Amino acid sequence: MLTDLVALRDTIYVQLDRTHKPLQQAELYLLAGQVCGLLSSVSWDLGLLNAAEEQARAAYTYGNVIDHLSLQAWARALQVTAAFWSGYPRRATKIAAAALDQAPVGTARVRLHSVNARALALIGARGEVRHELDAAATELDRAGTDPFLDEIGGELAFDRARRGLCAGASYVALGDGDQAQQEAEAAVELFASIPNDQRWEAGALSAQVDLGAARTLRGDLAGAAAALEPVFLLKPARRTEAIAQRLLTLAQVLGTTRFRGASEAVALGGTIEDFTSISLSRTSMRALPPSS
Repeated sequence: MLTDLVALRDTIYVQLDRTHKPLQQAELYLLAGQVCGLLSSVSWDLGLLNAAEEQARAAYTYGNVIDHLSLQAWARALQVTAAFWSGYPRRATKIAAAALDQAPVGTARVRLHSVNARALALIGARGEVRHELDAAATELDRAGTDPFLDEIGGELAFDRARRGLCAGASYVALGDGDQAQQEAEAAVELFASIPNDQRWEAGALSAQVDLGAARTLRGDLAGAAAALEPVFLLKPARRTEAIAQRLLTLAQVLGTTRFRGASEAVALGGTIEDFTSISLSRTSMRALPPSS
């Protein structure tokens, strides 16, 4: 997919050089923004955080050129995600806050509120996390009519399952096992209710990891192992960076004093190490070409 997207992006750039007609240029800029946004997502799956941020920034630039608010909001949400995964949650919250000022109602704001909650959780802003998740839930009631995000769908969409995934991850980051378990269980159920051919597999499995983390926080190691069973069946070529990072964070919890000497913690931590050692980002040697 990475190779195909790069080829498509480069084709769009060639076409932009060949036309001076405003309508054609606007359509090509829109396509360029979509492709760069998808490249950002794929780059992150491969663990290429710098490339993910660069492509998200390019997607925003193209949206800005044609005043396409939905494209800009999607690109900003990708930047927020890249920022908090890179260890810059405060930068992520600033990007989200600025983007929300002009984002269209509905799906665009659902995504921004949800990823902002993730960033806020990493700096311990519990009250603000709840506010952002509630705001995302409110916006979901107004979602479904965006011609760019909802009608195209797929990677551009952001539904209740994805919002639930962000909620579970947020409370895991806050160390609130009870609330995290409640949110993660809801997310798992929401993903399970989606038909197999439409379900975001990586998201569904990430929710399972969050459920395992929530149960670990509650001291339920047997329950955590059960939640992670479907995750450990995932083939190396589909072990995205988000899944790997979630598991590595869980492994750190399992290594704390609280679980020292617990055979279940040792076994689960070892399985996580084996799994992540051959994840997608650690076995791929491909590099993403620059955006221009």
